[in-house]
Amino acid sequence: MDYQYTKVGGISVRYVDVGTSQNVALLLHGLGGSIESWINNIKELSQSLRVVAVDLPGFGMSDKPKISYTIKFYEEFAIQFLERLQISRASIVGSSLGGHVAAEVAINNSDVVNRLVLVSPPGALPSSFKGTPALKKYVKVIDAKTIEQVKQALFAIDNKPVDDNYAQLVHQKMSMPGAKDAFISALRGSAQAPRLTSRLNRIKAPTMLLWGKEDAMIPVKFAEPFMKMKNCRIVLIENCGHRPHAERPELFNKMVTDFLTG
Repeated sequence: MDYQYTKVGGISVRYVDVGTSQNVALLLHGLGGSIESWINNIKELSQSLRVVAVDLPGFGMSDKPKISYTIKFYEEFAIQFLERLQISRASIVGSSLGGHVAAEVAINNSDVVNRLVLVSPPGALPSSFKGTPALKKYVKVIDAKTIEQVKQALFAIDNKPVDDNYAQLVHQKMSMPGAKDAFISALRGSAQAPRLTSRLNRIKAPTMLLWGKEDAMIPVKFAEPFMKMKNCRIVLIENCGHRPHAERPELFNKMVTDFLTG
């Protein structure tokens, strides 16, 4: 992939920008993720869309300043990033943490968001939610000393074996200065953010919610608040965990392309 860098609010961020369509899709990864989270999606989606994927500040190869990585911070970053690329309107595809951010962008900036795809977003979890066993296992990735320990932590996401190369990539990024602090701060920021539940009706953009029925990180029962949205298509994917874009890429790519270009 042809990686590029730009500065947003003084923070250097890495991104890719592929495809020639006027229809832009911004991809926002989840906690601990990076552009590589979309490795099975970017090329395929760019056949019909202009695809922009970014390493959120604190993750991937973007800067990791010692700041508070709140959902509000990421919402403002997403808007500033689009402005930096001179994109006035885009669809947003957000996975997990990225979905939480995408929903807030859509709630507060309806003029910027064309369509919205949310993948297992955590933002409507009840305040009583203290984390599933799978999430607690995944968080151990920040303390992993070996590739094998990284693989065990990543296994918790989808209950699927993890490729050695991908585990090596995650290990390298988590070893970068500031990476662990950013991970913990972003996790806390999502947990402490105002819940989306009572504000989902403010989302004007046509929305598609994708959720793996076997999601152990954020169980599918937490999709219920989204069912009350008037303009939201909900798709539950069988034999799939927390990351449909990684586990079922062909299905994901087709559904997202059809939705964003329909």
